[in-house]
Amino acid sequence: MPPPIPTFSQLSQPHHTLIKTPLFTIKSNNNNTINIKPINPSLLTTHSSSLTNSSIKQSTNNLIDFKDKTTRFRLKNLLRSITSLSSSKNKTHILEQILEKDDTIFQIQTISDFNHLLMALVIAQEPELFQTIFTKLPSFHLVPDCCTYSIMIRCHCEKNDVDEAKRLLFTVLENGFEPDAATITVLINSLCKRGKVKKAMEVFGFMERKGLKLGVQAYNCLLKGFCYVGRVEEAVEILMKMKERNLGLVGVLGVDIYSYSAVMNGLCKVGRSDEAMRLFNEAIEIGLIPNVVIFNALIQGYSREGRPVEGVGVLKMMKEHGCVPDCISYSTVLHGLLKWDEIVGALWVYKEMVEIGFEVDLRMVGTLVRRLCKKSWREKCLLEDAYEVFEKMKEKGLVVGKRTMEVMVEAYCRGKKFDEALVSLNDMVRWGYSLEAICFEKGIRGLCRQGRVDEAVSSLVLLHANGGILDRNCFEVLVNELNALGRVFCGSVLFGLALKQGVVLVRDKDVQADKRC
Repeated sequence: MPPPIPTFSQLSQPHHTLIKTPLFTIKSNNNNTINIKPINPSLLTTHSSSLTNSSIKQSTNNLIDFKDKTTRFRLKNLLRSITSLSSSKNKTHILEQILEKDDTIFQIQTISDFNHLLMALVIAQEPELFQTIFTKLPSFHLVPDCCTYSIMIRCHCEKNDVDEAKRLLFTVLENGFEPDAATITVLINSLCKRGKVKKAMEVFGFMERKGLKLGVQAYNCLLKGFCYVGRVEEAVEILMKMKERNLGLVGVLGVDIYSYSAVMNGLCKVGRSDEAMRLFNEAIEIGLIPNVVIFNALIQGYSREGRPVEGVGVLKMMKEHGCVPDCISYSTVLHGLLKWDEIVGALWVYKEMVEIGFEVDLRMVGTLVRRLCKKSWREKCLLEDAYEVFEKMKEKGLVVGKRTMEVMVEAYCRGKKFDEALVSLNDMVRWGYSLEAICFEKGIRGLCRQGRVDEAVSSLVLLHANGGILDRNCFEVLVNELNALGRVFCGSVLFGLALKQGVVLVRDKDVQADKRC
């Protein structure tokens, strides 16, 4: 029986450790090419002519061990050389020429050496080069082993040719090789990511007929695949079967926290958050430790269902289980509370985010300010909170939206903070926002009540100078106030400006006469 294919985790290990004596040498010349030298064919004549199934199986001992420093050094240098090839030239043509030369200094002596080259091409995301180099394998008098086929399966998955990867896996199994579960998991994961759950199930069925068992990671990929295509009920059934049996993993639970996470996320997406919470409690009962992904899925589920307050409860539950909420956790809760108009709760979450040091999305902060202002018309205690949030936006140099500015001007006027209202109006002009007369009207009326008529007139001039549409109410308030103060000339100037703008004013005397009539 041939040894197993190296695991996917081995194939994806980092390869940054260097040593001084590599097994082979790589050299890039001025043309940015890689020099590769095959071994002398005469040295392999006897070996190649007597290859049998047993010899193929023995060749699987040349596996890629990513824990080995030499292996990591080889791959790092190969990867560097491959990626340094000039993009202006045809890389496939260059490597074909290199392989045909006899004076190159890079020697491929074993199938293990060849596998290193293939793996470097996969890591460099060069599937076309991979196919070209693989066709040159017979010229080196080498026979592909289990590791070679494993790398080929991964290459097909990388280039989105999962059907060919599946066919290759079945061929390998039929020919007596037994690839390990991690290699098959790569294929199952690729199939499920593309919604090909039926074909993923065919792989499971084929493995069962061969008497081979897969680990929990492969089943987790399948769970995600079923949830991805909306077949949540089947995912729940598979999860229950996983829980009932051990899956052949010695000393390991048949399910892990990622199994529950996949199904819970699927349930939350289809509006079944209560069922997801029951699964959460079940996972806790069997001793699994929840992670932030599970809690975030619950928060998103409750938010979608219009139950954002329960999302706040999940946020508190995270702390009870020793799981630190991240920025996504808080942002999701805040978004749900704002969406369903739970402003007080949203304010609490916002303040906690600021205290922790998380950055809050600008749009959500603007929404919070506007909602606080509107709610403060009924609950005046929230007005100070609106001022505070707005000032923090300006302190951080954030660009405040036009609608937010308009609402804040009104809020300042309602709170009799006319100086702040004037500052905001000037900010709107400075930022190039089109001005609305309704914003100025409230400020003008407030300033007039405080006897600050000159500042009120300046506001009207500011509106006019920046292309704002002058409103009759603004003119009437100012003209009447100026006349009441005995400043008839100023009032007449404004009256004339109004007529020039096509605005017909109604004087106080006319209004009183109409009432007597």
